[in-house]
Amino acid sequence: MVDKRRIFGNAAEADAAAFLKSKKMTILETQYRNRFGEIDIIAKDGDEFVMVEVKARNDHEFGYPEESVTKSKLRKIAIVAEHFMSSHPHSEWRIDVIAIEYDQIPPRITHIIGVG
Repeated sequence: MVDKRRIFGNAAEADAAAFLKSKKMTILETQYRNRFGEIDIIAKDGDEFVMVEVKARNDHEFGYPEESVTKSKLRKIAIVAEHFMSSHPHSEWRIDVIAIEYDQIPPRITHIIGVG
């Protein structure tokens, strides 16, 4: 059986990647995994690496998508990012959040730069 949440998440990540490309960012990895966890998208913004957490909602029953990115989640992303960045020494990096609200047409995409 196909997991509907995974399909929804994959679609949101594809929309987020398209949005980042429209901002002239280069997508390096999607669903990057290492032994410490996962980063939804790894991109480059000029010379800076960007670790992107994608959150999406169909409604606001559980709040806005960006509200679900906790300090604990940001710490986990940072650990995964540090491992990834070990092969790119002396490079700058940041964590961004892409929040997508699908309860409107077109969907509202909010890009929060440098959250962690």
